[in-house]
Amino acid sequence: MENLFNRSQQARPRYSSRGKPVQSVHQKSAGIKPATKVVQIPVHSVSYDPDRSFPTQKSDEVAQAPDRRSASALRIQKVFRGYMVRKNVKRIMSIRKEVDEIERKLLCGETAELIRRDERERLRVNETLMSLLFKLDSISGVDAGVRECRKGVIKKAISLQEKVDSIVSCS
Repeated sequence: MENLFNRSQQARPRYSSRGKPVQSVHQKSAGIKPATKVVQIPVHSVSYDPDRSFPTQKSDEVAQAPDRRSASALRIQKVFRGYMVRKNVKRIMSIRKEVDEIERKLLCGETAELIRRDERERLRVNETLMSLLFKLDSISGVDAGVRECRKGVIKKAISLQEKVDSIVSCS
């Protein structure tokens, strides 16, 4: 009986270390020749220009190398700064959602009444706001827009803390 696993291995051509197809003993005896089709794949660099002549002298290559390096370094820095801005804004927005949720709960009459009556609930809300402020402090202001966004959320959280204190002092 034929081995089914062996059949699937024979269907794929094998290659030697030199890149030439190798025929197995079974293929040679059956007269099967492996399919050899050479496909050329053009390779282009990012700044490929077919009309541009390449420098022939070593001095031209050395003169252009720092320009390419600095341009590449600038590109990497821009991409990284963009990544950091997106990451920080995403973190700030998630904290802002939590602050908005606390504000929504405070505007509800039941929660305000619970804060007025229960010391533990007031402490829980204050601790939550403080932990959110600590998270906001840990975010670095890479960009002016990130700093402004962070400042706005910090002001809102502080105003909510003052609101909680005013709810307690009114009773």
